[in-house]
Amino acid sequence: MASKKLPKSKRPVSHPSTPKKKPKEKRDYFLLPWFCLVAVLTAVCLWPMLKNEFTNWDDEFYIVNNPLLRGPDWKGIFSQQVLGNYHPLTILSYAFNYAISRLDPFSYLLVNYLFHIANTLLVFYFIWNISGKNKVIAAFVALIFGIHPMHVESVAWVAERKDVLYTFFFLLSLIQYWIYLTKAKKKNLVFCFIFFVLSLLSKPAAIVLPFVLFLLDYWYGQSLKKNIAFKIPFLVLSIVFGIITVSIQSSSAMAGLSIFSITDRFFFACYVLMTYFVRFFVPYPLSAFHPFPITNFAGWPIYLSPIFVVALLVALWLLRKNKIVVFGIFFYVINLLLVLQIISIGLTIVSERYTYVPYIGLAFMFAMLANRIKFIPQKVSLVFGAVLIIVFGIISFQRTKVWKNSGTLWTDALKTYPRAPYARTNRANCLSKLALRPDQKPYADSIYKVAFEDCAIALSVRPNHAPAFEYRGLMYLDRQQIKEALADANELIRLKPNYRIAYDMRATCYYKMNEPAKALADYDKCIEIKPDDHRSINNRGSLYMNSFQKYNEALNEFNKAINISPQASYILNRSICYYKMGDMQNAKEDALRASQGGAVIPDNYKSLLQLK
Repeated sequence: MASKKLPKSKRPVSHPSTPKKKPKEKRDYFLLPWFCLVAVLTAVCLWPMLKNEFTNWDDEFYIVNNPLLRGPDWKGIFSQQVLGNYHPLTILSYAFNYAISRLDPFSYLLVNYLFHIANTLLVFYFIWNISGKNKVIAAFVALIFGIHPMHVESVAWVAERKDVLYTFFFLLSLIQYWIYLTKAKKKNLVFCFIFFVLSLLSKPAAIVLPFVLFLLDYWYGQSLKKNIAFKIPFLVLSIVFGIITVSIQSSSAMAGLSIFSITDRFFFACYVLMTYFVRFFVPYPLSAFHPFPITNFAGWPIYLSPIFVVALLVALWLLRKNKIVVFGIFFYVINLLLVLQIISIGLTIVSERYTYVPYIGLAFMFAMLANRIKFIPQKVSLVFGAVLIIVFGIISFQRTKVWKNSGTLWTDALKTYPRAPYARTNRANCLSKLALRPDQKPYADSIYKVAFEDCAIALSVRPNHAPAFEYRGLMYLDRQQIKEALADANELIRLKPNYRIAYDMRATCYYKMNEPAKALADYDKCIEIKPDDHRSINNRGSLYMNSFQKYNEALNEFNKAINISPQASYILNRSICYYKMGDMQNAKEDALRASQGGAVIPDNYKSLLQLK
């Protein structure tokens, strides 16, 4: 029996308060498994780095001998530069490590390691957002970032904490800005600015972030003029930090025109841009140190590199309507602008750590293009990507072991650049300290031989290479070759007339040659150069006490040194001074305090003080 249709007026009507059922949305972007995959692969490839030690490549200045970490010195952390950089958050993070583990390198390396894994996940999330929520592209870009051999330096080198830290906040800022573009919520713009400030306080390289924000406007399809007012605070802050950085580095880290001409800098910039691009695909050679050209002829790769830049500009012009290419290349270039050696910074023409953020742009561009090229089967792209990741992962796994210690680091660098003076003298410095270890006493002569050869080679390449005179002079002192040490100290003073260590070396020579007046003059110079130089103040006190019998002046010097750095050896010296002044009570108290601090009290002095 056919059912009758109800009249229109008789049909049931849903109540307005009854919610309408929505079709179930397909959950096609569940990210947790992808996060786990990316994190685990990155962690495995860099795992050996956790067994490494500190190196003598800036780690001594940032951690081992950094007085800001003791305490910590809160005011100094936020008011002083370290090695030509103002990055208080980075120094604060080292102070955190020092508080929990003192000078055990494991905790410092672990923090670098964890920040790098976090950055890799942030890259995944950022690329997932801007790629139209494509998980495969996000995973590929994140893994390239996480395990690229050129990125090992930023993670396995303790002194490069600033790289992983600034990138962490840099990526958070970009993610917040993208959320602002897509959801138009002002709070995300505020978060974007806060993370930008934190990134700047971690490393000045973050000053390029406002330009990356303009690039995100372009990628999203937003008018570049629409949000320019919001970017004014970002630009102002970038200018301020740029001025601070230039003012700090101009006196030390930046090379003047007398060293490299404007023409040289042009060729260097082209070469750097080309080299980093090529080594994205072929990361070879890898080295902690890629020196500037030693001879006047820089080499054909440098002189021909403008051809690459011209080709890149032509490609950009021809593909100017291809947003993928424009975005990827500009992301790469913007994040390299500060390190193109137009303003020459540091001792190396190429530094692998500088690719840490720029390679995100290249990896994204090539992943997106591979996804769009229809004549290449998707399976072929996936296999190629997987092979690339496996190869890079194996290289990075082995590369972390190069950063094991100073010896492995510089020996590896010398395989690629055997005549690099700084690599030679840095290894000599490492070997000279190794030779002093009690367990190496049977091998000390052979170790010193290699170290002296390193200094000789460095001086044959660059006769005025100051570190060679410094490290060789210190080795001569260790071996009681005082005349040779004095000659190197004088040469070092000639090359660096305001270098405190040079005068300290010469003062030690004069003291051992029984010329206390000359030694005293050099210690005076040390303290003139660095008024809080507690080591020289203590040594000057020892001269007053032992050579001139001026006990009141000596006591004053020991008090100054102890107030700056209460080292047990300084306290023992003050105890001896008290004894010679006839103050037995204070002599005993200081001797006990020095003993508790780790100083060895000579038996005959114990007897004089009647200590048990």
